[in-house]
Order: sequence, then structure tokens, then C-alpha cells
Amino acid sequence: MKKLFIYLPLAIALFSACKKDNYESPDAGLSGNIVDATTGLNVPQQSNASGGYLHLFQTDYPKPSAIQSALKPDGSYSHNFLFSGNYKVVPTGPFTYLDTVTVAINGDTKLDIKVIPYLSITTEEVSKTANSITVRVKIAQSAQNTQKIARVTAVAAVFNSVDVNNYSGTQGLTNLEAVANSAIVNNSYTFTLTGLKPNTLYYVRGGGRTINTGNYYNYSPMLEITTNTQ
Repeated sequence: MKKLFIYLPLAIALFSACKKDNYESPDAGLSGNIVDATTGLNVPQQSNASGGYLHLFQTDYPKPSAIQSALKPDGSYSHNFLFSGNYKVVPTGPFTYLDTVTVAINGDTKLDIKVIPYLSITTEEVSKTANSITVRVKIAQSAQNTQKIARVTAVAAVFNSVDVNNYSGTQGLTNLEAVANSAIVNNSYTFTLTGLKPNTLYYVRGGGRTINTGNYYNYSPMLEITTNTQ
């Protein structure tokens, strides 16, 4: 009887572990794009903690908690290792989303989410040297967004996750808080980014943010520009 007393708890523990191991593993995923509801184009993001997130809540789970997934610089997202089921999807970033989105996730599920970006940014190359790149940045604002435009910027880096917190050389930055929005959207802003290396590929993009959105910048799509040979 003594031996039975010693080994019975171990047997119970092993039985319990086997029962847990019988649960199915997460076998589904959700991916897609955050898109401008007006243009259908992706809404580019920052690439760090100051960027946008996708929050997923499994509504057919008794006590759903948020599953977070960072949005990618090009405005896409991807979250694997999910359980199949019904989810509420809430994006956060430099935009407002139109309606609460629900999706049934089963296997590899695709979903594009329509939003209204705070700002729309375009960037074009003006010129380059061995150590600098000059770009022109323009800001547009939708009729649904009347927030005050606060900053316009341009940055370059040798990696494609470039943003206002991660860049090479100098940053172009103009404070627009004292300028009327109507004047800003009718203007363009030229920046020369210096301190760059010769004959090097740089990822370049302009950005802008409104006055009450902290570090939530909207960005243009990436430009790929190689500096001149020395």
C-alpha cells in the first residue's frame, strides 16, 4: 500500500498531461491589407511600437482576450498560429476604420480592411548625389478628416522598415502647426537627406502626422533610390 500511495500522484499527473496534449493546436491564420476606403490603396505604417496594430478577439471563446499583430510598413498584416473560429477584428493606427469587422477564420483566411487614413502622402525623387537624396513630399487630406496637420517629414535607410524612429543620415522635418491645412495641401515640401553612403541602395519615404495623434505617422509607399558613385 505504501508504494501505491507514492506513485498514485505521479500517475494522475501523467494522465492529466496526456489529456492536455490531446487538444488541437492552432492551425489557422489571417492575412491581408489595411486599405484606403476611397482609393483602394494600402495605407503604409510605421514598423515599431509607435505603428499600427491589428487586435483580434475570438468571439466564440468564453473569455476572449486581444491577440495583437503589428501592421507591416507596406500596410499589410499577417498573423498565423490562430485557432479556427469567429473573430472581431479591430485595427489601430493613423486612420479611422469604418465599421466593426467580423470574420470566420478557417485555414489561411484573407481579409482586407477598409479605413480612412488621417493623411495620404506621396513622395517623388528630385535629385541625388553620392551622399544625399532630395525628395519632394506632398500631403493630401480626405474630407472626412479635419484634424490639424502638424508635421511633414522624409527619411531614408538601408532597410525597408524605415520610419521617423529608424533612419540613416539626416531627417527632413517641417513643423506645420502654425500653417493652415488648406495651405499645406496646396503646397509641397522638398527635403535633402544627407550623410548617406555612395553607391548604396536606400529605402526612402515621406510622412506626415496630425496634431493629436502622437507618433502615428502616415507614410508614402517606399522609393528605392541608389546614391551616385563617388
